Amino acid sequence: MKKLNPTFFVLLAVAFSFSCKKEISPDLEVTVVDNDNNPVRQVWVKTSAPGAVSGILDADVIDSTVTDNFGKAYFSYKNTRLLDLALYAGPNDVVIIDSASVLLEIKRKSPRSSNTFEKKLVFR
Repeated sequence: MKKLNPTFFVLLAVAFSFSCKKEISPDLEVTVVDNDNNPVRQVWVKTSAPGAVSGILDADVIDSTVTDNFGKAYFSYKNTRLLDLALYAGPNDVVIIDSASVLLEIKRKSPRSSNTFEKKLVFR
């Protein structure tokens, strides 16, 4: 039987280790709580791009949603994003209750893993 070169096995192992990892798009899970760390439902979380004064940079950057019964709001993006988050009591309110910034990045992971970023905002 022919003796196989060890370099062949090393190259084969490297090829399989990189081929299984894929780029996973980022998701954002925002949890809204009160001062006692209880979930707050039916409040609005809005996203925007930092420095976007006039015009929309990308349509999926400007978004808003209401929190569910567990105080959670969910957003999904296709690319890496730097976002500003703002918490409002209602959809037409202009007073920001809490705010934060978050960097969502595409990551190379196995296909079954998630790329979810979590952020907490406090309703005061």
